[in-house]
Amino acid sequence: MANAENTSWLTNLEFVTVETFIIQFIILLVILWVLNKFLFQPYLAYLDDWEAKQEKVRKDYENADAIIAQKKREWDTILEESRSKWNAIIQESEALAKSKKEKIISQAEKEAQEIKSAAESDIESEKASMLSEVKSRVLDLALKLNGKIFESEKASKDFLKKHIDSLK
Repeated sequence: MANAENTSWLTNLEFVTVETFIIQFIILLVILWVLNKFLFQPYLAYLDDWEAKQEKVRKDYENADAIIAQKKREWDTILEESRSKWNAIIQESEALAKSKKEKIISQAEKEAQEIKSAAESDIESEKASMLSEVKSRVLDLALKLNGKIFESEKASKDFLKKHIDSLK
């Protein structure tokens, strides 16, 4: 009976032929290729990428103190550069203000000198005109006085004009 059971099982295998086996093997290869191409390889690439990120995070965590120190040095460098630029700008603005101040002062001194010169020339011309007027009035007064004292006006007129002109 055992032999009869084995035989009935073998007789049921008649539907498995070489052609169906080859077709099923090809279908299995196509399914494996599709699964490998569109499922397994992208998933393995994702796992590799995730593992690389985890490794980077782990290394960054281990080197956090070094990274913080480096960033602090960079910050200090940038801050020092900013301060030096700021000081240079301040010095430049002070020099510019000083040069403008000196220019304004020299221009004001020049204008004051011009005003002073103009005033001195006005004073000199005024003085000359007043002196001329005083001389003519003194001459007239002296001539009138001389005319009353002396009877000859002409001799005293020439004498007085000569002495008044020498008084300049």
